[in-house]
Amino acid sequence: MRLAEFDLTASPVEVGECVVGDVARLDGELAAVRVCDVLSAGHAQALSHHLAEELVYAREQIGDTKRVSRAVRQGELPDSPIVTRRPPLPDASSALALFTGQWWLEQLSRWFDAPLEVLRPPSPYRMDAGDYVRPHDDCPAPEFRLSVTFNLTQWWRPAHGGETSVGTVGHVAEFDDPEWYFPRKVWTMGTQRRSFVPQFNSALLLPLSPARVHEVLPVTQGPRYSITTLYGTVG
Repeated sequence: MRLAEFDLTASPVEVGECVVGDVARLDGELAAVRVCDVLSAGHAQALSHHLAEELVYAREQIGDTKRVSRAVRQGELPDSPIVTRRPPLPDASSALALFTGQWWLEQLSRWFDAPLEVLRPPSPYRMDAGDYVRPHDDCPAPEFRLSVTFNLTQWWRPAHGGETSVGTVGHVAEFDDPEWYFPRKVWTMGTQRRSFVPQFNSALLLPLSPARVHEVLPVTQGPRYSITTLYGTVG
């Protein structure tokens, strides 16, 4: 798979320079691409403020595999409206809408040589000190092809933890959990891995594969804000 490229000739006003930065290859395959300056500076600041000040979060804990806070929605469906303390500013709304908009989907589809659609809408997350996400593959079904996490924490330092680590699969164990509806899996990461320190106004693009997993290492100083969207092919 070639590196992602972004055609800015007809990009929306909220789009920044979209510069490809760090790249990780594992077992000869493209495993992660960081795209920097995804939004314009003003839109990035507005969306960062929206996540930090205007959203309502609830704890999401799944055993010892995941401890985060996720933005609350008004209903049970993944695309139910997000609960806000006050209406977002226009720049924040248009910035968030970018990740489901036509221009962004066209860029990702051209990269994959396949028409991608939003399979799981943008989900804002807050991680506080001690929070983490254990290895997982984001592949609940074969049609899921790409995970995109947009980082919105300013002035983050490596000492704050919260790196996203991408690696090959070492071992997978499946077991029944009486507190969960479906069999749960526990992944062990293999020897090949790369870590990405959170970087403000950057998106980490992870092509999905059962041969790879990713995790978020424990946060030592929060809060850490991000938005994750899952894309794939339908039909």
